This record gives sequence, structure tokens and C-alpha cells, in this order.
Amino acid sequence: MSVTAVEESRALAGALEQACEAMPPGSRAQAQRALRRLQDVVLPRLEDADAPLLVVVGGSTGSGKSTLVNSLLDRNVSRAGAVRPTTRRPVLVCAPRARSWFLSDRVLPRLAKHEGGEGTSLDAVTVAVDDVMWPSVGILDAPDIDSVEEGNRRLASELLDGADLWVFVTSAARYADAVAWTHLEEAAGRGLRVAIVLNRVPVGAQDEVRADLAALARRRGLGDVPIITIAEQELTDGRLPITAISPLGSFLESIGHDASERAAIVRRSLTGAISSSLAEATRALDGARESYRRLEAAREGIESLVATGAREVASASSNDVLRGEVSARIAEVLGSWDMTRTFARVVGGLRERIWGAVRGTAAPEVQVRRDLTGGLAQRLADTYHRAWDQSLRLAQSVGEAHDLETMIDADQALERARLTAQEWTAEITEIVRGQAESSRVTGRLLAGGINIVTVSLMVSAFAMTGGVTGVEVGVAGASAALSQTILESYFGERTVRSLTKQARQALERLAASSLTEVVAPISGRLERLDERSRLEALEAALGQAREVLALGAPRHRSPQRPQIWTRSPLPPPPTSPPRLWSASGSSST
Repeated sequence: MSVTAVEESRALAGALEQACEAMPPGSRAQAQRALRRLQDVVLPRLEDADAPLLVVVGGSTGSGKSTLVNSLLDRNVSRAGAVRPTTRRPVLVCAPRARSWFLSDRVLPRLAKHEGGEGTSLDAVTVAVDDVMWPSVGILDAPDIDSVEEGNRRLASELLDGADLWVFVTSAARYADAVAWTHLEEAAGRGLRVAIVLNRVPVGAQDEVRADLAALARRRGLGDVPIITIAEQELTDGRLPITAISPLGSFLESIGHDASERAAIVRRSLTGAISSSLAEATRALDGARESYRRLEAAREGIESLVATGAREVASASSNDVLRGEVSARIAEVLGSWDMTRTFARVVGGLRERIWGAVRGTAAPEVQVRRDLTGGLAQRLADTYHRAWDQSLRLAQSVGEAHDLETMIDADQALERARLTAQEWTAEITEIVRGQAESSRVTGRLLAGGINIVTVSLMVSAFAMTGGVTGVEVGVAGASAALSQTILESYFGERTVRSLTKQARQALERLAASSLTEVVAPISGRLERLDERSRLEALEAALGQAREVLALGAPRHRSPQRPQIWTRSPLPPPPTSPPRLWSASGSSST
């Protein structure tokens, strides 16, 4: 295949690796599996089509995988025994000519390779070199696919993903196990060549058990898969006699000596690996997109909560601010204001402030301003609590922010609300000052008391929304009417309407800003800008890979050889058969 195919496969692998971090656990597992297939099968085969085959011997616990491998080699290279799980570290056996290939990072790149020795670590493969092996084939004894140890199961699955050919070993007692057939069906789905060894079959039951297994294989989509039966018998030095395993040896030998058969196996494996990698990467991307969409919806939901909360604070403040004693006090303070006695009020107000300072009390208009600010602060604090609670539920519904407290600190919330309310009051004062300067009424304003005018504008902003009921309507209405009269005496009716609108807008803006800060620890968990770019890069890489590789499911592939097969295969091994199979029997296929 062209260099472009290799480059695009590498680009897809790189995009997958980056995108994994941006995916939820389910999609991440799919992406990682697609990545493993690209790295373990696709790239090595695209780069070297004639490299030796990897034959993985896998199967259920206690099926006799290691015993078979040892028997094929006529020496014990893989530990077998009664204690389960027996196989700890995978053992790969190859010919001297294939040693450098199987020890390289181009085969099972995530696993280290060690030559000789036996280990227990699952992050490495023990490579054993044996002259009896064919240069074109390596045999790997994998851990149990149904091991009680999760690490063994995971490694077995990864090794099977990297196989060119899978020799599945089972026993007469366990050939119908569900776990095994899950792997077999998956192998069939991606076109992987499979052979089944039915081990430990009671004498006289071979035909019956084999027929049942063959029927089961056809029902599960494997077709007429080769089935090799081995009767139950005594072991010698932990190994089966050569006559018992000669059908399996002959099967593997035929592949080792037949270049065209190996090419067909690799072509099937490569086509299936590409197809399944693209399909699994696409499913992972679709899942990640859906997760991202839900995150975006949750984030937009929080933004909507903030906007709604801010509007409610600005439009419904009369519910909490213009009530009871506060409203009555406002009416009293505003009702006592008289522009015709401005100077007297200034002098009297100054006298009241001096005596108020001595007595520790504030001037009436100052106290009213504080009451309004305090009422607004309480309203804001209540909104903070609701926004936090609702935002947290939204985030947790998409699997985020479970470690955050369900409640915010009440004292901190109230303090933040007070600061926001004071910021709004200060902004109202600046609005009044600015309008006074533009309307050339600064002197009158200062003479009349800016606090009175500021309070009047605050009351107008609250009262224009209504919201009070019952007896309080009269009191609140009186406060609103008085505030309107005072403001119009300075600025005129049209200007007052504009000022009231500005005051409302300022309150909504400041409330939205403080609400955003309150829920920031939650909304921050939903920000995925970097992840979005990674998913977009993966989508682009997938599109390019589909175009260049142009491979679909195995059943749809062209019978013609792709460009990958333009190079000549490795020369066949010597024509004389290996010493082990000089008396090989016929296959029970």
C-alpha cells in the first residue's frame, strides 16, 4: 500500500491518542481499542506486509493452551499446571530468523519483550527462540480470556486483537462457554482467521462433540471453521504425544510453508483490522460527540439559570425589598422631603447627621438606603443558593461535579451578595450624578441631598415591577409615587423613565456577573474547548483515513490484491519438514 496509507494511519492513530483524553469512559475504551488495532496490526502490516505471522493461542481457563504449545515444540517453554491462572506472562516462540521482528516495537508495541526467562509481570512478553519453528510464523501463548484476574483478561483480549490468526483452545466440557464465543464472534466479525482446538475429548465421543461444536460455530457466524480434536490422554513430562497434536502441527506447518496462504491470512487480518478500527473509532467519536452535546446542554442550562436568576433579581425585587417596615420608612422619609425648604432641610440634615454621629445613628435617608441595600442582598443570597443547587444537579446529570459540596457557605454567599448590592447602589449614585451634570441641576441636587435622589431611583427601579400584594400595595404605591415625584422634579418625566431603565439594567448585569462567579466551580467542570478541538481533529483524521484506505468490511473487499502486496514475500523455509512433524498425522478438519 502507498506511503500515504501509512501516513494517514499514523495520523489517525495520533488523533485517536489525543482524543482519548476528551472522551467519556465508554467511548474512551472504544477509541483505545481502535488505537491498539492500528498500532498492533494495521501499521506494522502496512509497513511490512511480509513480516512473520502472529499466531495467538488463546482460550478458556484450564483448556490446555500451554500444554499444546509445549507439546508442539517438544519442550516446556510455557508454564502449565493445576493452579489457575497458570500463564502469567505471555510466551512467544519464534524461529531465529524471526527473532528481531518479534523483539521489536513493531509487534505488540505496548509490551516490553524479554528473551528467555519466566516472569510474572503482565507488561511484557517472554520471547523464546526455537529452531523447530518456521521463520514465517510466531506462536504466542496468551493468558486465559476468562481468568479470575482482570489483568489477565484484559491482556488476553489485547493479544487477540493483535493476532493474524487465532488458535482457540477449549475443552469438551467448556466449548459452549459464553465468554469464549463473545471473542470468537468478534473475530469472525472482523474477518480474522480462526482455528478451534477441541481438547480433552473423551475417547469415543470425538465425532459427537465435534459435530455439536461445528453446528454451534455455524450458528455463531464462524462458518466452516477448522476444528481439530484431541482426545483425553496421559501426559509425558507435561506434554502430549506427537501423534495427538500432529493435526495441529500439520495445520500450522502448512501455513508456515505456504506464502500465498500467509498472504491471504494477512490480507484478511489487515482488512478486518482497518475496517474494525475505523468503525470503532467512529463509534467512539459518535459517543464522545453525544457526551459533548450533553455537556454543552448542561453548560447552556447553567447559563440560562444565571440569566433567569439575574432577571428575577432585577424584576421581582419588590417582593423582598418594598415590604413591611422598610416600605413604611421609605414613604415617611420621601414624604418628609420638601424642595421649597431645601436650605432648612440641608441645615437640619446636617444637624441630624452631627447628632446621629454622636448617638451612633444614621440619617433617615442613609438608613433607608441601607435597608434597601440589605433587602437586595438577601434577595441575591437566596438566588445564589438556588442557582448553585440547580446548576449542581445539571452537572451531576452528565457525570460531573460529584465531588463538590451540595450547599454553598451561607455567610460567604451573603457577604458576596452585600458587596454586589453595594456595587449597584454606588452605580445608581453615579447614574444620578451623571444625569445631574448633563441636566445642569448639580447644585440643586447637592442642596437637596443626593442620598434622597439615589433612594428615589432605587425605589422606582424596584416598584416598577410590582410584586407586592394586599395592604402593602398602598404603602409600596405611595413610596413609588413619592420617588417618581422627586425624580421628575429634577429631571423630567421622560428622563426619569430612562434612568429607571438604566438602574434595572445595571442591577440585572451585576446580578448576572455575581451569579456567574458563584456557579463558576460547577460550570468550569463543563468547559471542553480543548476537548472539542481534539474531537474535531479526530473527525478530520477519520475522514482522510476512510478516503485513503478505502477499505470496508471484509465481505465487501475486492478479490484483487491491494498495493501492499507488490513486494515479494520472504523466501519459503527449507523444503524439508521440521523434525517435529516428520510423522505428522492428518488434520481433523
